[in-house]
This record gives sequence, structure tokens and C-alpha cells, in this order.
Amino acid sequence: MATVTFQPSGIRTEVAEGTSILDAALHAGVSIQTTCGGKASCHLCKVKIVSGDDAISDMEQAELSALGNVYFITRERLSCQTRLSGNVTVEIPPVQERKKKRHRVRSPARRK
Repeated sequence: MATVTFQPSGIRTEVAEGTSILDAALHAGVSIQTTCGGKASCHLCKVKIVSGDDAISDMEQAELSALGNVYFITRERLSCQTRLSGNVTVEIPPVQERKKKRHRVRSPARRK
């Protein structure tokens, strides 16, 4: 079994080894922002590994493509791709509003 503690709430849950941090959060009722459903394409489910980096999976290609190889600086991982094998504490950043892309519409008179 693996235990993950979510900061800043302090909620802790025990899950089977190999469970992703995102799935552990769902199990514990902790909200982690995501829109892709765990496919490493939205990059919204980043968490900061506070402790237990020896109890998480290595980065695979999908996560390396999304974040690059700067874990040792940022301590950030995608929760959907990070699997647990022991005791880990993670910090969940506050939910950030996604900025909507604004498309500029030009009036027909100005088009040439």
C-alpha cells in the first residue's frame, strides 16, 4: 500500500501501489484540476512533490514531453502520470482560471 498526503488540506489516503496521484486524489475527495481525464495532454494536473520522491515512478515520454526534464528544479509532476509506490506528500496549487482565447473578428470593410 502507498500513502499520499495532500497539502495544503492535510488530507491523507492509502491506495494500492501503482495508483496515480490523480486517482488517489479522486479516491480521497481531493480536487485536482484536469480537463483531459488523465492523458497528459492538458498539463493542468501538476502537483509539487514535497516529500517521497523515492516513492514515485520515473517520468515516461508523455510527461517528459509535457514538462521537460526540470523536475529537480521545479519538483512538479503531472499527477495523472505519477504512480505511487510508498509514502508521498504533494502540494496542490490553487485552481487557476483558464483564459479563454479571444479571436479577433475584423469587419468585412477592413478585409482586403
